[in-house]
Amino acid sequence: MCRFVFPSRKTTADNTYNTAQADADHEELLTIRDHITYIRRWIHQRQSILYSFDTDEFLLRFLRVTDFRLEKAKERLISFWRYRTENPQWFRNRDLIKNQLMCQISELAYCLQLPKATKDKHLIFLMRLGQYDPLVYTIDDVTRYAFAVADILNLQPAAQLYGFIIILDFTNIRLQHIRQFTPGRVRRYVDCWEKMYPVYLRQIHFYNYPSIFGPILHLFRFFHCRNINDRMFFHSRTSNDSMKKSLHKYIDPSLLPNEYGGELDSVESEMNKSFIQWTRQHNDCLIELEQCGVDLKEVS
Repeated sequence: MCRFVFPSRKTTADNTYNTAQADADHEELLTIRDHITYIRRWIHQRQSILYSFDTDEFLLRFLRVTDFRLEKAKERLISFWRYRTENPQWFRNRDLIKNQLMCQISELAYCLQLPKATKDKHLIFLMRLGQYDPLVYTIDDVTRYAFAVADILNLQPAAQLYGFIIILDFTNIRLQHIRQFTPGRVRRYVDCWEKMYPVYLRQIHFYNYPSIFGPILHLFRFFHCRNINDRMFFHSRTSNDSMKKSLHKYIDPSLLPNEYGGELDSVESEMNKSFIQWTRQHNDCLIELEQCGVDLKEVS
């Protein structure tokens, strides 16, 4: 089992959280240890239908994102494994070292975390949706790689504590790409990002999207919950400078690659090479994730 390393934030028994607001029927103070023990016991009681990690670090991810509300944490944990079990095309065969397809897509710099966080410690995840040949790779291929990367990124303490800003870059999107975005696939895709991962989505930026992609963006907004809609920002395909300036209103240029008018090197420079090396160091975690899931017949 891969072990996640957390920052020097107290997680000992003297830390208490008032769960009166989270659980109306449970008003006493509970320690973090009590929360983790409760969730672990709940998992063990359901071993016939739920096959889950139960380390302190893993369970703490779901407690943090739900403000230590036990019932909400259990719902998020079930969703985490249910969406993965329902979508094997995205969550199986993702070895970043031995799977030739995953290695090829990684070299395209299709998606990566940018090196610097914001002043609020939000991490920035860049996805270049047109950065693959749709005659060579399918949307399921690149989505499988993107979720593999997302699984590794979510091991980071900063991801769990402060959350992500996501940039969806539509540069080089062609009709062959767009045809693969069926309503059913878009809905599953949005659900996985929004409901599966125990992280905070701070902002979602749609960058350089063509007018032909308008109906797909409508689907994104329709399937996302309302509070996520309030955090979506659109930088349409007009002039190159205006798009960059629009993005800079939300993300400082010092944090962005030069393709986006930023001060960092190109995405396809040493930045992506270093990122590939870092993700492959955590490849074992991806293999272990494939060994878990839920019995879909028993979980609604």
